[in-house]
Amino acid sequence: MTLARRLTAATGAAVGAAVLATAAGSTGQTVDVQHPLTIVSGTPAGGARTDRIDSFRSGCSRDPLPAGGLASTWHIGVGAFLEHAPVVDAQGTAYVVGSRGEVVAVGRDGSERWRAATGAAQAGAPVLASDETLAFVDAAGIAVGVREGVVRWRTRFGRSDTSRPAPLALDDGGVVVATAHDLATLDAEGHVRSRTALPEAASAPLVAALGKVIAVTVSGAVWSWSPGAAEPTRLGSFGAPVEGGAVLGDDHTLLAITAGGAHLAAMDLARGTVATRAVAPAGVWLGPPSVHAGAATLQLLAPAADVAVVLDASGAETARIVLGMHPPPAITDGGPVVIAPVPHTAPLVDASGTLVFATTDGSVGAARTSGASRVDLVAGICPPNDHAEPAVAGIAPIGPSAIVVACRAGALVALQGGEGPSPHL
Repeated sequence: MTLARRLTAATGAAVGAAVLATAAGSTGQTVDVQHPLTIVSGTPAGGARTDRIDSFRSGCSRDPLPAGGLASTWHIGVGAFLEHAPVVDAQGTAYVVGSRGEVVAVGRDGSERWRAATGAAQAGAPVLASDETLAFVDAAGIAVGVREGVVRWRTRFGRSDTSRPAPLALDDGGVVVATAHDLATLDAEGHVRSRTALPEAASAPLVAALGKVIAVTVSGAVWSWSPGAAEPTRLGSFGAPVEGGAVLGDDHTLLAITAGGAHLAAMDLARGTVATRAVAPAGVWLGPPSVHAGAATLQLLAPAADVAVVLDASGAETARIVLGMHPPPAITDGGPVVIAPVPHTAPLVDASGTLVFATTDGSVGAARTSGASRVDLVAGICPPNDHAEPAVAGIAPIGPSAIVVACRAGALVALQGGEGPSPHL
């Protein structure tokens, strides 16, 4: 069975587990006989419906990413400070959530479709449910669902918390939502089906694997939860905090950057064992990795350059390309150079080995990691800021050879690829 088919099977298993838990649990979906109810079955194909593209957090685009000739096709201000990547539906409509809960939908052509003020404080990363409801969690422990510019439901399910791991969508229109300690499944109307609590705070987006919800906590421990079960199960631990989140490498392997950016670690979810797949050479890995067909693409912060490195399932390097140069760190005490992970925007990859990435100063680039390697960088897509955060909040594909960039300062910019190198090179 190919990796793609195994991951498809894992998606179905995760959805099936949640649906079965709903049927067997103490609560079911409430039906108001005075109003029609649409039951959704299956998730529309295409788009980037959650943080890092999919429920495996693979960072792998189904559509080909632009590999060269980057040019801006539209720019729109959304009037909100953005902290998360856009989510995108199958038609290429991009949705963003501002830090104060403002939700804005922008069409593939750059026109604003609708916006909604939800009043939520410190909104977390959103997810598009299968019925096209956009759901997110705020700092008060309230999950909010918005569709077509209307707030459809608000559900308090957890405690107030500044950590809000990105949710997971279910095929029947429901979602799995989380605060640092609370997990809950909600149906398509926002009603709580089941809930549980984690013994320590989660630090990364939720991942779907083995028909269950996987959460990674601040110590690097990995927990699984079958929606409907009273308590989560500890599967094992990476032994150290993970950097930037974890990704499903195949149907039973979780990958993460650990040891302060020094290691790419792999956990066998079935056995709970952990192995170091690769050690960062002369620098630190910036997590999370992006994965396609078992190969992991990582960003390496080296003393004088940012480098993209591709590793196969055994940890062997198969490709490397310099994304950009920067001044080496200053040595003030005569000691060794110490490089630490820095805030950054995680890159995306596609099946051809193309990746798109962002620099901390707001530039966006594309690079081929196979064949004739080259880098195409467009400067100044997003204005830099005076804070520690990168200028680019996130990137998502919106169609073949097209991406949308969310600027932290409050704008969406679409970039389209073309033949030949970019004039901005």
